[in-house]
Amino acid sequence: MFLKKFGKIAVTIALAGSLVACSGANKDAAAKVGGVEIPMADFYKSYAARVNQLTSMYGEDVLKNKEDGKKSTDELLREQAITDLTTTEALKQDAEKSKITVSDEEVNKKLDEIKAQLGGEEAFNKFLKENGLPKEYVAENMKNQMLVGKYTQEKLKELEPTEEEVKKQYEDNKDSYYKAKASHILVDDLKEANVLRKKILKGEDFAKLAKENSKDTGSAQNGGSLGEFTSGQMVEAFDKEIAKMKVGDISEPITTQFGYHIIKLEDKKPLEFDAVKDQIKAQLQQEKFKEYIDKVKKDAKIKIYVNTSKEVQLPEEYKNFGKVEKEGQAKETNAKAEAGKKNAKANAGKENAKAENKKETK
Repeated sequence: MFLKKFGKIAVTIALAGSLVACSGANKDAAAKVGGVEIPMADFYKSYAARVNQLTSMYGEDVLKNKEDGKKSTDELLREQAITDLTTTEALKQDAEKSKITVSDEEVNKKLDEIKAQLGGEEAFNKFLKENGLPKEYVAENMKNQMLVGKYTQEKLKELEPTEEEVKKQYEDNKDSYYKAKASHILVDDLKEANVLRKKILKGEDFAKLAKENSKDTGSAQNGGSLGEFTSGQMVEAFDKEIAKMKVGDISEPITTQFGYHIIKLEDKKPLEFDAVKDQIKAQLQQEKFKEYIDKVKKDAKIKIYVNTSKEVQLPEEYKNFGKVEKEGQAKETNAKAEAGKKNAKANAGKENAKAENKKETK
């Protein structure tokens, strides 16, 4: 439950993302990046695609949810849309300076791969129709995604840390690299966590209290045991707490997105340099990359004109952009189209019959 999770990006999200190309100056601008204006049209598309895909899965009410207790999902989608657009434009401009490009041939090859995955040209076109995505938008979006991907790879190579930097990071933070065995009790309330900790410190059995009180049912049935794990596998707050603890310690309650944890450290051994050097190298590389991107964005002098705290009234032409057509709706649409064709044929037949009657009358 508490291990870091990684997932694959769905084809739909990839094709309907917000990496839209900026089409030059526009009086109705959503933002400006390095002197290039991002039209409101691009913002509307990015925002509409996010809203329509989310509501198609979870309904309209999902937009009112306040995940962080302050901002609604709708407001967060507006922020994500404009942030992705401005960041992408800043990276594109830096990519141009670095002579990093993506050709139309590369884009077409990638689109052909997606078409093959979906079952061919006809299936691809059906997919786009069902997801409210124009072909031109998808091709343009794909080109930008590929460019950002190539740019990221090139910059990560440039920012690769030296062996000396990796070794220094290890030596300066040895306690942060470990293999451990621990148990925990997870509860929703801080007061309850403190009461349980006092009971444990007074000698009550940790495993028994975990079985009776922990809301992490997976580990509770094993007395709270999480088994063995290494640094970097748990959520950050949990990871850092283990790094500070000694074998036998009972932690103060720590908070994560899951609730309040009381941790019992049963075993901990330091990991040798060779076992973690690749992990450290990747960590340092990502930190350098983040610093580099932050500088690129700062140098681009990004100006955002859209007020993301206010509701956006989408113009009529963008309301269905990226809207997922449900199976029933698709069948209904196809049925209407077929009925329309039949009616057209029937009407044509009647007109021909009338014409023939006129000829005979003459």
